[in-house]
Amino acid sequence: MVERARDRDEMLAQAARLAQGAEPASARALVGRLLAGDPADADALTVQGIVEQRTGNPDAAASAFRKACEADPGNPARIGNLAVALKNAGRFEDAIAAFRETLRLRPGHAATLANLASCLLAAGRPAEAIAALDPAPRHPDALNHLGVAHARLGDHDRAVECYRAALGLRPGHGGATLNLVDALAETGAVEEAETIAKGVLAQAPGHPRASNQLGLLRDRAGDTGGAIAAFEKGFDPAAPHHALGVNLARMLVIAGRCEDAVGVTETLERDSPDVTTPLALRCAALERLGRRDELAALMGVDRFVTSRDFEAVPGFASLGEFNSALIAELEAHPSLTFEPEGLVTRQGRQSADLAGDDSPAIFVLAALARAELAKERERLSRLRADHPFLRALPHEWSLTLWGTTLTPGGSVDAHIHAPNWLSGVYYPDFPDGSEEGAFAVGCLPDDLGGGGQATVMRPATGRMFLFPSYLWHGTLPFSDAKARVSFAFDLVPEGIGRPHRLR
Repeated sequence: MVERARDRDEMLAQAARLAQGAEPASARALVGRLLAGDPADADALTVQGIVEQRTGNPDAAASAFRKACEADPGNPARIGNLAVALKNAGRFEDAIAAFRETLRLRPGHAATLANLASCLLAAGRPAEAIAALDPAPRHPDALNHLGVAHARLGDHDRAVECYRAALGLRPGHGGATLNLVDALAETGAVEEAETIAKGVLAQAPGHPRASNQLGLLRDRAGDTGGAIAAFEKGFDPAAPHHALGVNLARMLVIAGRCEDAVGVTETLERDSPDVTTPLALRCAALERLGRRDELAALMGVDRFVTSRDFEAVPGFASLGEFNSALIAELEAHPSLTFEPEGLVTRQGRQSADLAGDDSPAIFVLAALARAELAKERERLSRLRADHPFLRALPHEWSLTLWGTTLTPGGSVDAHIHAPNWLSGVYYPDFPDGSEEGAFAVGCLPDDLGGGGQATVMRPATGRMFLFPSYLWHGTLPFSDAKARVSFAFDLVPEGIGRPHRLR
């Protein structure tokens, strides 16, 4: 019996070494033998989880770690392993619950607090991340996450303090160093931000994020050539950094190097076919190159832009009652912000995300938007996948929804909603027969030179438009006294898209 236990321990130790080594998959045979002898061996299950995690199978890792927790209940280390695997699998809510349970068993554990905060940030809950890390931790990762949380909430001065504190504890902390660059830029300390970015690049030439940051700083300074040079040094066509590539393509269009811009967008599309943002910049480049047939095929207005006219909605006696309630609920919403920073609403107000709002009419509109997006996604899924938009069809998705009110003279400048996949707009009220304030696709933003081949879609009360999120779109100006009210919404692909938020 003792000899058998010794054999098991030696086999387990060897499996653990292999699992942590250069070829973790080589531990699978030993793990299999251990579990054949005892399927509830918590240590063997833990090693199995490590193997799956290190070979790129986060769901299988989570399954193994969960079985280890069941075999050894109440062990905070095993629950922590499960939490990390859930985090790596993108199952942030489950990971948050597991990290909280670990902290219940091991209060104040610094690494667990840091992991919990990173999950809360990934789940879009920065205020909760700050609460979880209060008072300020003495752990560099936790301080870095605390800085990110403050930055997400717009307190960039506090974010700078957190990143500096993290670097004080661990000089050279990569995340804190690069996050500090962004935070300094936001506070106006552009020169220091650029110095730090250049320092990173001196140590790691072509570092994608630092190259991207330096390029954005040069762009902000009006140095188009310097921005392109920084982006190009960090852009590796064999393994392209997506955000950097998008910024490079944008600057190439601005500089008139549109053939090069098309090439960059094609590289990004091949590397990340699920992300449609590059298609927007290819549209701009093709427009500037005068390649009208290619542009029309890429935009696909006849195939992909549709409209719906509603005559009634559930729960309301008439469409008029529903629309009046929608407008009243939006006007009363506390998140309405005049010309929100970083967005394109001019002479108007915009709300935060309303997808989870429980106001009666907005709740019904959210349900209606979900249903129409699902039907349109189903229609598009039946088309031949001969277009990059169709090849990016998402499987799991959620809704984001927001409202906009424009005063006379107001407009929504040309913009896109990518990396979301499918977008829509609903009009609860629009003057009969008017084209003023109408919705248009194909108009290009001023920073890309303006113009474009605009297709005007005439709104009407109770009308909804659906269109690909990568299409440039905006509204025409209007001069009459009647405000323009609309609700925009997106299909947000899981793991790719971004819900609407105000800064």
